Amino acid sequence: MTPSSLPYNPALDGLRALSILVVIAFHCFVPGFGGGHLGVDLFFVLSGYLITALLAAEIRHGGIAVGRFYMRRLMRLYPPLLALVLAYLLLAPWLFPNEPRWLMAGLTLTYVMDYAIAFNVLPPTLGVTWSLGVEEKFYLLWPLLLPALLRARRPMLWLLGAFVAVTAWRYAVAWQWGWGQAYFRFDTRVTGIVLGAIAALRPTVMPRWLVLVACASLLINLVMPSLPFHWQFPGATWRVTAAELAAFVLVSHAAAHPTGTWLSSPPLAWLGRLSYGLFLWHFAAISALGRSHSPWVLLGASLTFSLVMAAVCHYLIERPVGRWSRRRFGPLNPSSKVLSP
Repeated sequence: MTPSSLPYNPALDGLRALSILVVIAFHCFVPGFGGGHLGVDLFFVLSGYLITALLAAEIRHGGIAVGRFYMRRLMRLYPPLLALVLAYLLLAPWLFPNEPRWLMAGLTLTYVMDYAIAFNVLPPTLGVTWSLGVEEKFYLLWPLLLPALLRARRPMLWLLGAFVAVTAWRYAVAWQWGWGQAYFRFDTRVTGIVLGAIAALRPTVMPRWLVLVACASLLINLVMPSLPFHWQFPGATWRVTAAELAAFVLVSHAAAHPTGTWLSSPPLAWLGRLSYGLFLWHFAAISALGRSHSPWVLLGASLTFSLVMAAVCHYLIERPVGRWSRRRFGPLNPSSKVLSP
């Protein structure tokens, strides 16, 4: 195992596939998926787990090459995002004539959409990329903070304290300034990423009963109706926290059982490898169609379009760029491909 690689885990890709399908169904207003925003929380926990495991392996092999890490992340995430933004700029004058397309493109490509959408009413076409802003800030900070954390006497205690503190901060923001600010910002949503880091640094074999409880919790959260934007506490606080804790259990379980479960089935793992592209392209299709269609029409059209575009991006952009990046900056394990919704 090289410092910048880890054994591939298809079960984690299976979790990623389920997460993006839930998010797409939620955005299409499919009945029974009113809590589908929990897919974002699962993505964040996965990101925290995968990147922390990758960086911890580098530390064990002599230290983090921060510049190389940044370039690997940039080469992994930026080319498909740039393809989406270029397509948006070309088509927006006809499909979205009333949107401030240059502003939206700039906010997306600089990864500040999380704060922009928290403080402003912006069109959702590219606004859905707010979660990329949350993760990108984590990628920038974590390689600098993790070595110091691991030198501390009780790193797990520090991480648990950070989770509790940021969760309390999210509650306070929701109470004082409303649901939107509490839900979208890096400083209020980093809790799931912190739980993922804990899962990576302290691997735990979850008992079967706890995995079943986590699945039941996510299912209940999923089928609950969407909450009004003005309803401050429920959506931005306890539902997010419940989803994060359940995701922590499932990610830990998948990490301990990479094969032999239905999550690691080849079709699901393949879909998980396309999930970044699915996330990037699905909402553009929904926005172009409009909300006048039935949820099932939106779901079928957005899934078909985003799957085609995700496959095109994966095989014609991500793979060639990935091969060049591995030659230039060292190997990057497939299971460290982090999806952001």
